[in-house]
Amino acid sequence: MTEKKDVFLLSRVVDACNNNFAPRFFDFYDEIFQQKIADTIKNYGVPYLFFGGCQDAERKMLCIFPDYVNEEDLEWPIFAIEFEKKMSLDHRNILGELMHLGITRESIGDINVGEERVQLIANKRLQDFLWINFNKVKGREIKIQIKESSEMMALDKNFERVSFVVASNRMDGIINKIWGFSRQNSLVFIKQGKVRVNYSEINKNDFRINSGDIISLRGKGKAKIISMEDRTKKGNIRVEVDKYI
Repeated sequence: MTEKKDVFLLSRVVDACNNNFAPRFFDFYDEIFQQKIADTIKNYGVPYLFFGGCQDAERKMLCIFPDYVNEEDLEWPIFAIEFEKKMSLDHRNILGELMHLGITRESIGDINVGEERVQLIANKRLQDFLWINFNKVKGREIKIQIKESSEMMALDKNFERVSFVVASNRMDGIINKIWGFSRQNSLVFIKQGKVRVNYSEINKNDFRINSGDIISLRGKGKAKIISMEDRTKKGNIRVEVDKYI
């Protein structure tokens, strides 16, 4: 999102905090913007919750609600579309088709591409529109099924396990190994503000990476550091990474 759009959305969050008379649902946001929202709401002390349709969702809808409402009673305006995967496709193919239909990114939650099925989460207001209009991906017809929130299931996320050796745990020397470009390109990406660690922007190339860290590189994807405790005989670090595909 643009900075101007961020400011507008956060102003709506503040308005909901100041006029907290009934549950108020927002759109879906990524982990970075979820943190900005949480930082804003904590100044007002009102109850809020993020939910993305299933347990391990990344993009989540926001609800701000009065303290007399129980979390379990919230009726989230969320549904899912599922269809059989009969062709080679990825997250970008599906998102591109949705954007072509004029749908904003904030209206869509996670897009999970499994081995056999695809599931995308969306705001309930889109259900009728997508049922009628979302019938092709990559120029080939698809047959969609509508799933209510109670029927959603978490799909396994696809990742590739990558192993390599580095001299240190500096960020610039790790991201180029994960995504396969030069050390110089690492410095460019960092300087451009494209790298985030645990959803915070990092602009220092000598930032130290640790096991469990989640690294996001805009335009390339996301990866999680699984292990970096083992050492070679020369003292270099063995790194294992799950790179999401």
